[in-house]
Amino acid sequence: MSTAVALILFACWWLPPLVLALVLKVTRQTHLDWRWFGAAAATYAIYSLAGHWTLPADVASLPAEARWYSRIAQLVTGAVIAFALWKRHRLLDAKGLGLTLRQNPGSLKWSLLGLVLLVALGLMPGGMDAGSGDVPGPLGWLYHLTLPGIEEELMYRGLEVSLLSAALGGTAKAIGWAAVMATMVFALAHGIFPSGGQIGVNVFMIAYVAAAGTILMGMRLRSGSLVLPAVGHNLIGLAMRLA
Repeated sequence: MSTAVALILFACWWLPPLVLALVLKVTRQTHLDWRWFGAAAATYAIYSLAGHWTLPADVASLPAEARWYSRIAQLVTGAVIAFALWKRHRLLDAKGLGLTLRQNPGSLKWSLLGLVLLVALGLMPGGMDAGSGDVPGPLGWLYHLTLPGIEEELMYRGLEVSLLSAALGGTAKAIGWAAVMATMVFALAHGIFPSGGQIGVNVFMIAYVAAAGTILMGMRLRSGSLVLPAVGHNLIGLAMRLA
């Protein structure tokens, strides 16, 4: 992937959240601190490059579990960034990032509903990362039950929500808008991608991932924890692999 393609991709992923942030600032709906918005964008750029540099050369023709090294690289990257930013803002602690086993009172029923919806979405034909229909081997099961949910939830529903919330002022309204922005990036990054030295766009995938991301974000905000969203993320990936 050339530098020009990488820059265009990043602009496609982050221009909509940036426009939304500017609209919110101009209409005085939220505050906008450019330092934290820049930190959110830079965090995502580093995370994306870590994943891209470690992808198998023929990843498009391989099952999802071929991305072991890429997922591990992104998980380590997210963890290092979280450690570096730890408590530099009140939202960048265990509670703010959702790094807690404790679930908010009354959230469990909604999280269970979210898990059911995610599995149903994963079993739909033409999902975002459809598998070949065969049963994964032992390492494949281990992959699908651990890495995708842990590393992506830490980034999208953890770091990005906290950093964008800090950028928008850290209020309850800011957290809501930050959730919208993080879901935008989640959907656009899955549906606008490098393809043979160019840029591919899959509108169905953008809508599909936006739906999954909305459910995951709802679980995250209601529960206050990344635990069940990570489980749901893994379940939808496994459902797609087996569909």
